Amino acid sequence: MKKKRVIVGLSGGVDSSVAAYLLKEEYEVIGLFMKNWHDESVTISNECPWLEDSNDAMLVAEKLEIPFQTVDLSKE
Repeated sequence: MKKKRVIVGLSGGVDSSVAAYLLKEEYEVIGLFMKNWHDESVTISNECPWLEDSNDAMLVAEKLEIPFQTVDLSKE
């Protein structure tokens, strides 16, 4: 029987990484990183390094052997 598919928002942090790991037992998991703002400096006020977070999320997806995508929602 084919597993149902679920998309997990991966931030690169512990909570979303563990959630993806646990869900992988029951579902086909896809990791998704959301870029929610547009800032050429890759940080917002030096507080949120989205590029580094995106790379961390990608590494988690690689380790879990799940597909990974980034979506740019900064316009929305």
